[in-house]
Amino acid sequence: ITLEALRSGRITYTMTDGNREFVTLLACICADGTSIPASLIYKGESHDLQDSWVDQIEDSDEVYFAASENGWTCKSLGLQWLQKVFDPATKAKAGRGKRLLIVDGHSSYVNIAFIDWADQHGIIVHILPAYTTHRLQPLDVGLFSLLSTAYSKQLNTLMYNSLGIVSMTKRFFYLLFRNAYRASFTKKNILHAFEKPGIFLVDPEKVLGKLKYTKVSKQPDL
Repeated sequence: ITLEALRSGRITYTMTDGNREFVTLLACICADGTSIPASLIYKGESHDLQDSWVDQIEDSDEVYFAASENGWTCKSLGLQWLQKVFDPATKAKAGRGKRLLIVDGHSSYVNIAFIDWADQHGIIVHILPAYTTHRLQPLDVGLFSLLSTAYSKQLNTLMYNSLGIVSMTKRFFYLLFRNAYRASFTKKNILHAFEKPGIFLVDPEKVLGKLKYTKVSKQPDL
């Protein structure tokens, strides 16, 4: 859950004890209704993961973990995600065809190293126009709000069952996140997330309609 998502209003409710720490999610969905494994970036000053943070992982789970000093992604982690997560998860499906990766303008993947590597491996990077992700990006349009709601329910259940005695830590995070992710990133929800903004099936009129703006009258000189 990112600070930008909180500010945008997509996350409407969450319980907290005031000691909040952000975990970055790198999520990617496909127009066929599938998703590639989630990647989670924890805050760790040494850039190392502690065993207790990931001891809830099951053998059937497909998830990647990393740590950064502030819990945010960066150019290095963005490139690693492209090479180690996105490429292996989509290469066989694409066969000899090109792959289209739609991103916003974050510097972790809008940089020369990321774009060059993508180009060399048959990946076309399409950067959405600034300030349009809340209308055009399928994850923003159709899934992050559902994930936030599902995670809040998981958190509330934990607090209720423990009578508020158990505090939220990294040790509990993945278990709650996994349940929320499975509940929200369903094939039905993913397909709807692409259809709603007109990304796929392609609907140019719907896409352009999302980009229309209201004309603002000129303010009088003071």
